[in-house]
Amino acid sequence: MRDDSPNYGIQQSGGQSIVGNQAVGPGAKAVSRDIRLASGSGGETTERLLETLEELLERHDAELPGTTKATAEILREELNRPEPDRGVLGRLLERLTTLVKPVPPLVTAVTQLSEAIHGALS
Repeated sequence: MRDDSPNYGIQQSGGQSIVGNQAVGPGAKAVSRDIRLASGSGGETTERLLETLEELLERHDAELPGTTKATAEILREELNRPEPDRGVLGRLLERLTTLVKPVPPLVTAVTQLSEAIHGALS
């Protein structure tokens, strides 16, 4: 690339990137819309994924740390707020991911829920 090139792109080396709203370059805009409990992918809604997660948490309660259900409840409360806080959602999902590691079906459920929420945020 030439030094005088008007490239306003983004470069990433390795890792994984989940980007919500992003704008690059002069006059660029990133628009944020309200988070809805429906995900556009696969017809599954975030609400249904959350219900599935809660059912699995109930079923595997004995295998999980005591704070797991409470974390899921706080996540539901945050999602039901008029304007959920993205930072709070991210931290709750990260915490849930750590808490459910001993139970593979829960890892899958939290991953799908995270993807749906991230999709709703973009």
